Amino acid sequence: MKKYRIGIAFFYHESHSFAPLKTDIQAFYNEGYFKSVEIFTAYTDTKTEVGGFLDVLKRVDEVEIVPLLCAAATPSGTVTNEAYLQIEKEMLFEIQKAGQLDGLLLALHGAMVVEDIFDPEEKLLHEIRSLLGNEIPIATTLDMHANLSSEMIKHTPYHFGYKTYPHVDMYDQGVNAAKIMLEHLLEGKRYEAAFIKLPMMPPSINMRTEEGPMQVMVDLAITMEGNDFIKNASVFGGFPYSDIPMVGASVLVIAENKVSAKKAAKELAKKYWDLRQDFIMKLPTVSEGMKLALSMNEEKPIVLADISDNPLSCGSGDTTALLREFIRINHPRSLFGGLTDPESIEKCRRAGVGGTVELKLGGKTSPEFGTPVEVHAKVISLSDGIFFNSGPFNQHLRVDVKGAAYIKIGEVDILLIGRPMSANDPEMFRHIGIEPTSYRILGMKVKNHFRAAFDPLISKVIYVDAPGVASNELMNFPYKNIPDEIWPLKDITYFIE
Repeated sequence: MKKYRIGIAFFYHESHSFAPLKTDIQAFYNEGYFKSVEIFTAYTDTKTEVGGFLDVLKRVDEVEIVPLLCAAATPSGTVTNEAYLQIEKEMLFEIQKAGQLDGLLLALHGAMVVEDIFDPEEKLLHEIRSLLGNEIPIATTLDMHANLSSEMIKHTPYHFGYKTYPHVDMYDQGVNAAKIMLEHLLEGKRYEAAFIKLPMMPPSINMRTEEGPMQVMVDLAITMEGNDFIKNASVFGGFPYSDIPMVGASVLVIAENKVSAKKAAKELAKKYWDLRQDFIMKLPTVSEGMKLALSMNEEKPIVLADISDNPLSCGSGDTTALLREFIRINHPRSLFGGLTDPESIEKCRRAGVGGTVELKLGGKTSPEFGTPVEVHAKVISLSDGIFFNSGPFNQHLRVDVKGAAYIKIGEVDILLIGRPMSANDPEMFRHIGIEPTSYRILGMKVKNHFRAAFDPLISKVIYVDAPGVASNELMNFPYKNIPDEIWPLKDITYFIE
């Protein structure tokens, strides 16, 4: 009989308070909803947090892995009360059904918002604590864009935020969470945490960790982890599209003692505040971005990134400003995708490969950001929309975009997909016969995650801020619940105590 029983679970959503479509339970079913042993099938050998949990725990003879519930949905509007409460209820039921647990590893996002709940991850931890009691260790993983609250730290000091954007270290943070769990249980080690919430919610466009201010912050955090007393240092950018009181940036340090944790957290927080202006970027319009791309002479493709409609920032994936510009310019060797349009995919299916079809592309979810574009298209290829990521972002994970169609309009090739999904992996294109490296200009509904896989394939990225729900201009949003004094909406003075 195993000596320790450790539960693993996953409840993940990034919620946009101003996105028009609510996230219902079907959205979780579409993306990933697994119970019990289904979790092993879904996440074994994947570069995900749960993949990290599994790889660490299965190497320890004293540990029995107890799979509970994993639920994830693509970033979108606020989660409905019904969906959240159903998943919470099922999560608690699985924990009860599991019997005695000695620990729990829980992958969270940290920027979920429910219709009537500002801090659902904290609520979930509270409910889990009511079942497990205060002595059972819990360790979580969190997205770099988590709106972490001080209340969450009361439930456990063990929170591990991603250190990369694009997020290619999800697996590594799963490994770190599992290791601290084993140190707690097998070695009797105990760690303390220090947390500082800053009055700032920087836009995420300039949070890439290969350059710029977030690289500086992460490098400092990693340097601190070289200290014998510091176990982990996390820097959270927050998610500025969450209209909640706990929105924004924060730092968290896990250490062998409170004094060391507080000292490191203060140093991180001070540096973060000093760098705040470096996160601000002014982006070109669609037409300005296209002119810039056409003026370049590069061997590899140039990407026009439609960040305002990036599905992983909760965009609908079907706004039309950049699409309309691609069709208007009609430049040879141009590719646009993926555009979310299940209605047009169905028309393409009826026409069949090689057929021609009249379509009204995009503009169906949020026509205020661009009406549908009427086109005459040829159907080149069709697929069921299922592929496996080649990585490094979410490597080996199965993806289902609910159907896909490859069409041609003049000189422009377009990939249509059946549900919002950022083009973060080239397999989205390749699975249907499109080789993205064969084009001169790519129009993609992405922000930064795609660069993990695409940077070796492309020459330049031009970020454009077309109309969309994930605009880089935070002043555009009608916030009601965020703190009154928060940068960059206000130029405020702040001192680290």
